[in-house]
Amino acid sequence: MCGIAGFFGAPSRPLLEDMNDALAHRGPDGGGYIETDVASIGMRRLKIIDLVSGDQPMTTADGRLHLVYNGEVYNFRELRVELEALGHAFRTNSDSEVVLEAYAEWGAEAFRRFNGMWGLAFLDERGDEPKLILCRDHFGIKPLYYGRWAGRLVFASEIKAILADPTFPRRTNDDVMFDYLAHGLFDHSSMTFFEGVESAPAASYVEIDAHGVRIERYWEGTLAADGSADPAAFRVLFERAVARRLIADVPVGTCLSGGLDSSSITVILAEQLKAAGKDAKSLGPRLQTFSAVFPNDSIDESTYIDSVVRHTHALSHRIAPTHRGLIAELDELVRQVEMPMVSSAPYAMWTVMRMAKDHVTVLIDGQGGDELLGGYDVYPYVYLRELLRGGHLRQLVVEAVRWRHVLVPLIASRLWARFRGAPDVSLLRPSFRRHHPPAVDDRSQDNVKLRLLQDLTTYSLPPLLRYEDRISMSHAVETRLPFLDQELVEAVLRLPTSAILDHGRSRRILREALRSSLPNRIYRRTKKIGFTTPEFRWFSDEQPALQRILHSPSFTSRPYWDAPAVAEAFRLACEGKGRRSLFFWRVINAEIWLRVYIDPPQAVLAEAA
Repeated sequence: MCGIAGFFGAPSRPLLEDMNDALAHRGPDGGGYIETDVASIGMRRLKIIDLVSGDQPMTTADGRLHLVYNGEVYNFRELRVELEALGHAFRTNSDSEVVLEAYAEWGAEAFRRFNGMWGLAFLDERGDEPKLILCRDHFGIKPLYYGRWAGRLVFASEIKAILADPTFPRRTNDDVMFDYLAHGLFDHSSMTFFEGVESAPAASYVEIDAHGVRIERYWEGTLAADGSADPAAFRVLFERAVARRLIADVPVGTCLSGGLDSSSITVILAEQLKAAGKDAKSLGPRLQTFSAVFPNDSIDESTYIDSVVRHTHALSHRIAPTHRGLIAELDELVRQVEMPMVSSAPYAMWTVMRMAKDHVTVLIDGQGGDELLGGYDVYPYVYLRELLRGGHLRQLVVEAVRWRHVLVPLIASRLWARFRGAPDVSLLRPSFRRHHPPAVDDRSQDNVKLRLLQDLTTYSLPPLLRYEDRISMSHAVETRLPFLDQELVEAVLRLPTSAILDHGRSRRILREALRSSLPNRIYRRTKKIGFTTPEFRWFSDEQPALQRILHSPSFTSRPYWDAPAVAEAFRLACEGKGRRSLFFWRVINAEIWLRVYIDPPQAVLAEAA
């Protein structure tokens, strides 16, 4: 696990070093560079596998293909056996060398074979003209950004490394800002909040040479309904996905929210530890779990966490995030996440990762389970519309009754929001609104499988993965996500809808597959809280501090919002007289982001004073 950076263009060791230094938090265990006349690459390393000989950059024996690589390819052992049969010799036990030799053997076809998470760069000098290859994993778990400036194409795991070039222009992409402020949409395209900086697409590689830039996809999700809905077969796939993520030469633990996804991972880890599975030694003598709790709050999931901990005999580490901590650390959180956030939930993750770093180097997490297996409350609504579209009226009535525990609160909240009014767009300046058309959100409302794929690849999951990567890596902790195992995902995409949503239960095949392993309280749980914070209670408690932001000279001078109207609407919302919209959180985040990344340093100092 690392941070990578570099550029295609004339060499500059000072620039390369500055970019690498900006990623030191991602790789505190070392770093290195390779420079040529046409391209330069560098990396910072957090040692996870092969602590002795896995350093990068890594080069093939002929000295013509070089790699910097951030991530893990979990099936590297199988690929290594295949490559050895083809005549490749290995000098290390690292997955990095397997990635290097796989590309040397198969070219871009190697990316389809990898099961893991990665952002990587190859400097390929084997042909007539050198080229740079950038690539991201199938789902964009690991980040990779690039931009063009001053005759170079620069790339990095984080945007702050690109901004290490003091001449790179710091300008806001107002199209992205509008989608975020008006509609809560972001990370749904390759554009970022920084004008001139793009995200390399997931499941794609970018080829850069003297003639320009070319982007190619190497994988597309394929929907079908011909897969096995047998829970036993699913359990085999899930156990294998979890087991793969135990490969490490450092301590491994797991996040535990008390929800079905994290609980499922935890019980399987406990069983693998008890059975002394192949790589279970990374868990140590006792499984360690890490949780955020909110004592005496309606969103607290401590009782569910307790049931899993008792069931697995795990060592439970818990932390209670506070609103004072959020306000005190908001600037640094925005700095690390790099773009504005849509909710305060990343702060809970921030506190968990900071706690975990004193105990483990790797955390296994349930991110992606909701998007893959229909865990959010909106999916039953889509399911009922799918039944209506298909003319299954009898089943529609039966399922509507079974899903009433989800549908009644969902419909009530939407009606209440409509009654209270929607301040979001109306609080933006008319001049800002006129120049930006409404965002296109083409998510399906009546096809469950299509909606899941859209949320997995475009809408819901990408920002969550960005939070997860930046927050964990800011504390030098690697997170691994079994629900985004390539083999598992491709199997789920072929399941019938009834294996995912049916009989008033979400993630049905997961529940049935692990029924014998889960505490009964978790198996039967239907109420989803999600990994969040008591947001509006926090906002109300911190209203004076937040109002100071809303009345600050910088906030009132922005071209995006009507500052006095925002401040008044926020006051009414905190007093229970107006709609409690997350729009307020978005504008506050946007203001902090502008101060941290866009405003001249002297302006930021003036605001702080």
